[in-house]
Amino acid sequence: MVDGPSLEQERVLHKQGYRAVAGLDEVGRGAWAGPLVACATILPLSSSTLVEDLAGIRDSKRLTPRRRVHFYERITQTASAVGVGVVGSRLLDQLGVVEATKLAMRRALSNLPSPADYLLVDYFPLSYRDLPNMGIVGGDDLCYSIAAASIVAKVVRDGMMEALDGIYPGYVFGQHKGYGTPQHGEALNRIGPCPIHRLSYAPMRLMIETNGQGRQAERASDGRSNLGRLGEGVAAEYLEEQGYVICEMNYRCAVGEMDIVALDGECLAFIEVRTRKSTRFGSAEESITSAKKEKLIEVAETYLQERGSQPPDWRIDVVAIQMSSRGVLRHLELIQNAIEE
Repeated sequence: MVDGPSLEQERVLHKQGYRAVAGLDEVGRGAWAGPLVACATILPLSSSTLVEDLAGIRDSKRLTPRRRVHFYERITQTASAVGVGVVGSRLLDQLGVVEATKLAMRRALSNLPSPADYLLVDYFPLSYRDLPNMGIVGGDDLCYSIAAASIVAKVVRDGMMEALDGIYPGYVFGQHKGYGTPQHGEALNRIGPCPIHRLSYAPMRLMIETNGQGRQAERASDGRSNLGRLGEGVAAEYLEEQGYVICEMNYRCAVGEMDIVALDGECLAFIEVRTRKSTRFGSAEESITSAKKEKLIEVAETYLQERGSQPPDWRIDVVAIQMSSRGVLRHLELIQNAIEE
């Protein structure tokens, strides 16, 4: 029986000259809903107090929620670098869970404030920028850096699911975090899947086959201009790379439309995408008039009212895109909190 992780593997690599060994793990592979979150942690292996600083660290599944938060704070204070990568349910359905896991890990690595020079990955090896790497079965029980990554990923994802509970209150995401519990199954049977459910997973796939329930927002986008659809797709891909979780595309209500609704951390972001092929008449963001701003605020408020949503915070962002005449991206700018109430 394993007593707990150690620094044995990290120290072997440190003696071989590696100074930035990143441990990687993910959380959310088996969930029915919500994002898959990965984390990369680089620990200061030359620190003489590292074992003492992280004494008692375990795989996140072996810790209580309170202990996870306790270690999350210690890890983020102690680690040399921490990076988090997110893949939402829409992209996971397109890629499959294995490729989505690898993508989330690569995003976590790209979000490190300083680069890794060796990768220790829970369960399987990972190709990333030709870095040497090792997959370790049960790595979160064996290696400090992987266990640390599992804790950070778990705490980050739990926070997202609690925020999503406020956006989709009928599913009690804050309790089961999107996993396949009887409570979650009962909610699905009662009200069907919501936009953050993984439609490729068996319970949702069966409901779609039986009841024809799918992502209505995606079907609703068929009538949009080619330029508008292209810009929204580019914006959604960029936002997901930045860690946003796409909740809905092309939300429509009686007062108007919102191009993208997404979760950024624990903040709900309503995103207006402005796509132009020319700057002749001003930039894309300059095309948003005061009347348009008021309309976007109305749409956001209607969205929250319709769902009885109570997110901890919300805002309206603008993604300004300039495309060439051949549809090649020339410039993209994300303007957060661009429209204030």
